[in-house]
Amino acid sequence: MAIRDVLLLTNEPDTISSVSAALSTNGQLATTNVYARLPDMIARLERGGIPAVLLDVDGQPEGLLHSIEPVARKFVDTKFIALSGDVRQELLFEAMAVGVRHVLIKSNVQSELSNVLHRLCPDNGNNARGMAITVLSAGGGCGATTLSVNLAAELPPENNAPNLVVDVDPAYGAVATYLGLDGEYGVVDLLNRSGHLDAQLVQSTALSSSNTLHAMLSTPKRYLGQAVSLEPRRMGELVDACKSAYKWTVIDAPRVSLDVAAAMVARSHVTIIPMQLMIKDIQVARQILTGLSERGISSARIMVLATRYRKRGYAITLEEAARAIGLNESQPLGTLSNDFSAVTEAANLGKPLMAVSPRSDYRRDVQKLAGTIAALPQLLSASRLGSLSAV
Repeated sequence: MAIRDVLLLTNEPDTISSVSAALSTNGQLATTNVYARLPDMIARLERGGIPAVLLDVDGQPEGLLHSIEPVARKFVDTKFIALSGDVRQELLFEAMAVGVRHVLIKSNVQSELSNVLHRLCPDNGNNARGMAITVLSAGGGCGATTLSVNLAAELPPENNAPNLVVDVDPAYGAVATYLGLDGEYGVVDLLNRSGHLDAQLVQSTALSSSNTLHAMLSTPKRYLGQAVSLEPRRMGELVDACKSAYKWTVIDAPRVSLDVAAAMVARSHVTIIPMQLMIKDIQVARQILTGLSERGISSARIMVLATRYRKRGYAITLEEAARAIGLNESQPLGTLSNDFSAVTEAANLGKPLMAVSPRSDYRRDVQKLAGTIAALPQLLSASRLGSLSAV
């Protein structure tokens, strides 16, 4: 199968000729896909549909690789490949650190480029993939795990296949506690592997909570609370592997660094920040949005939800909180009802609300949220991302 729409950033005619020759039999390098300036190439990436970018690191200004990092983080479905006259160890380290997936010696372009592209871009980058939802947290007790478990249970399954909820909090492992699960392996074990993470590893590590819900625990109970360092690039790889294995993946990430959050959010179709309607959580929610923005993450697919919400009794209104967080008019602050008794009963029984209290107010809110997220592909095509926050 041909690899289409590969972009090349170079100033060297010889490199253009080598790449064109390498792609002549099973791909293409259109003249319009050759760029001499990075900003022009980024403008093409914005239009989508690009499985791979080739970067000539010899003929570009110093600091090119450093400039690539936010680009690679933003266009997570595009594979970046560096072309160099020689491969030095320091070049390899710098390239891999900024998100380049492969470094190829120019003399080997004609013989190796095709294989590299097909290995990194199976099915031309358009293979069927699932959708990931990352749930961050603006404060303890805001119900991030409750939301993650119940949202994963409510999202529409594909051909009766289960959805996945992933716990990336090694300190408490709340998903395991909520669903009454215990396993031998978890997220930490996958991250500690030296090899590539793929769908098979994810499926073999996940546990079955029901026919419609699988869970990947953070770590076995005996290791809970131990210091674990989550590496951003590895976390991004984990999200991609989950998307390859399941139609819907919900990631419970209540206590992660902003760098780790950015790596997951960049690969997620929507991100949710639950918070309680109080000053502390409002400030943290604003800090999260600001930190993600500084790392090149747009707020367009981020939803902020006030949990445990009641219509009366708050000193701060939803509108005041939305302004303080920095949300605009197209991103109203959503709400999830305060339904303490039903939520507590479900947690005590280790089951989602749909199996314990299907008529609860909280469950109805999560159903509405799931319906909004399930419509995401249509919303994306209609460029109406702002409506995602109206929950």
